[in-house]
Amino acid sequence: MTEEKRKQTIASWHLRANAYENLINHYRIFTDMAMGLIEFVEKHKTNDLHIIDLAAGTGLVSKLLIEHVHLSPASLYLIEPAEQMCEHARQKFPNAHICQIAAEDCLERVDLPRDYFDFILCNASMHLMSEKDIYPIVAKLLKVKRGYFLYTLWYHSFDETINYDQDNEFESYVNRVLTEFNYPKLFPENHSSPSSKSVRSRRDLERIAYENGLELQSCTIHIHQIPMSFDFDFMLMSPNWLIDHLKTYEWTQTEDIQTLKQRIIQRIRELIQDKYTEKAIVQVIVWRVR
Repeated sequence: MTEEKRKQTIASWHLRANAYENLINHYRIFTDMAMGLIEFVEKHKTNDLHIIDLAAGTGLVSKLLIEHVHLSPASLYLIEPAEQMCEHARQKFPNAHICQIAAEDCLERVDLPRDYFDFILCNASMHLMSEKDIYPIVAKLLKVKRGYFLYTLWYHSFDETINYDQDNEFESYVNRVLTEFNYPKLFPENHSSPSSKSVRSRRDLERIAYENGLELQSCTIHIHQIPMSFDFDFMLMSPNWLIDHLKTYEWTQTEDIQTLKQRIIQRIRELIQDKYTEKAIVQVIVWRVR
């Protein structure tokens, strides 16, 4: 990811922070993903733990650590670059260490000690980063032979699961409704595979880990059942979702864009109500060996 692209991504999550907080409170998927990481910490915890919540968002992982591991907020270091995400976290954890920086910039902070952390956890965000950039950083922050980096990946970021959601059922509903409203389809019938730069393999992770004094312990695939409305609400976190598509064909309609968008949203919700989809999630565990 280029520096400019990274800035755009951070800015987009700053704008979506409030909607994201509502999303994680409404749907269990983020909690279910994170609980695999929390359970590992519970089994391997020692006294006087220090943990980094990497790309922390509004602090879901930290909240679960406090609730299930009974960790003191003072032992938590939340790393999050989006300002509004950090604001949510500060309100929840006034005694935690909250650093408004990108994960790639952790080593620039003197208040993040080297060889100090027992665990670094990252939930549902590593697809926005690369192991090539992040492994060298966690290798310097984790304790030698005692530190673990645990994270989750969405199915589209791992080669063994990349084709898991090939039917694109939710997208077919969106296209169907747009057709009903005399608009062209938004999503192409056949998706191209994601860029090879964004897709990992076990072999890639093993190699990058070894090069940085780490060891890949496991890559475990879990299947989660999720309401289809989650996909929709995730898209709707972006206020301008669908607007550009509607504006392109504005001349075909008599209603204003916002009214039309709301009618389309309502119709999509009617079609996907009570429908569920399955998604594959990959849990990765890396250990610092030297």
